[in-house]
Amino acid sequence: MEKPRFLPEITYMRGLCMLGVIAIHVGSIAISNPLANVQLISVLEILSRFCVPAFFFLSAFGLFYHTPVTADFSYKQFIKHRLKVVFVPYVVWSFFYVLYSAIGAHNYSGLWPHHFGVTLFFGNGFYHLYFMVILIWFYLLMPLWRWAVKAILKAPVAWMIGLWLIQTGINFWSSYLAGHIVLSNSLAQYALAQRLNYWILHYFWVFLFGAVVAERYQVVTAWLWKYRLLVTVGFLISVGLMLGSYYYVMGQWHYTLLEAIYTVHQLSPMGMVYTAMGIIFFLFFFQVTPLSSAMRAFWKGMGDTSYGMYLVHPFMLIILTTVLAKMQMLLTALVVVALYVCTICLSYFCTRLFQICPTWLRCLLIGR
Repeated sequence: MEKPRFLPEITYMRGLCMLGVIAIHVGSIAISNPLANVQLISVLEILSRFCVPAFFFLSAFGLFYHTPVTADFSYKQFIKHRLKVVFVPYVVWSFFYVLYSAIGAHNYSGLWPHHFGVTLFFGNGFYHLYFMVILIWFYLLMPLWRWAVKAILKAPVAWMIGLWLIQTGINFWSSYLAGHIVLSNSLAQYALAQRLNYWILHYFWVFLFGAVVAERYQVVTAWLWKYRLLVTVGFLISVGLMLGSYYYVMGQWHYTLLEAIYTVHQLSPMGMVYTAMGIIFFLFFFQVTPLSSAMRAFWKGMGDTSYGMYLVHPFMLIILTTVLAKMQMLLTALVVVALYVCTICLSYFCTRLFQICPTWLRCLLIGR
């Protein structure tokens, strides 16, 4: 039987993940309030954490669902298309954000080619652009991933468990131990310090997971339904691990909110559990949950505009926080929620404008 070309649950998950990414960035603003609401921060900064790696899952899923390892694959055509869709918008938006920073600092040296090239390589144009760098590296190494998936499919459960354990070990070392390493070479030290911005080693498991699920999607769908109770309980346990760790480090170790967020994140051991269970649970949730036409339209709208929203939403946050500062409004829980909702709305409508731009401009801004 021919598999469907469009899977609503994948589009809906893409929308959910975009809402989660915006939540993380709003949370980073909210913690500037010394009296920030701890419970609200737990939602914005802790429970949204699976959304970042989930985007790598979704990227791999789309690639391998439409071009499985058994299908013909042209690396040249693949790279040509991905450069257009990802690399060009990445360069354009990096330029916009670097220019904004230069105007604010009255220093335009960051726009010189040698400085801008380093910025592009490390994804330092703005705080969210590192994702694009890692994604580009995944694309450049696509022949490796296709070879790996062929091997994994011979025993997918054993392979994915083993790779998850390796991934957890690498992320633990990078998150909690590598920061203490001091190198004599300043360039090497800088490259090590920027590792979160470009090392695909932090996310190779979730990318391969997306590929394997895509290759065996009918089997996975049947498995999710058969073990739906186990999936739900496992997800709730992972939520408990994340929240429990968050409150524990603040209550027992007396960490600040910022220190707690830097400790309990998607690369931590509990974050790895939460990422895996979050992806599985929400994939199942969007498959089986009856949605009204309004909710389907909402999630589809979020999913269809997620790429543009990702690229533009920091500018929306800049505008909105500037307005809040002019109005001298404190970042109370209500104001933070309003900031979040307004950021989503403005980013959504801005992306819709991108989609009706002339073709050449649309390709520069969102790649298609």
